[in-house]
Amino acid sequence: MKMPALVGKKDFDNVFKNSDTSFSSGPFLVILKKNEISSTRTGIIIQKKFVKLAVNRNYIKRKFREIIMRSKLNSFDAVLMVKNKIEEFDKLKVKKNFIDLESKIEKI
Repeated sequence: MKMPALVGKKDFDNVFKNSDTSFSSGPFLVILKKNEISSTRTGIIIQKKFVKLAVNRNYIKRKFREIIMRSKLNSFDAVLMVKNKIEEFDKLKVKKNFIDLESKIEKI
């Protein structure tokens, strides 16, 4: 199932400037903003200098989208950012961080 995405600078800037809540776990930062449409849109920002391998960047994207689909968020714009360089990519650490993020998302 394909999720709606934030498209363009205007959508991302709107989330950054008018965010309702944000939280982090490890190198990941999630920013949420209530939107006017009935579905949750996602945006993902992963710089190549922070996560070198495309395989790992794609893994992060899949995990984030999976969390958003499992959560009961409706009418939100969600942006995931990697804020620090991940020197040694360890899937167990990433899973732990995403479990923490998922618990924070569920509290909303």
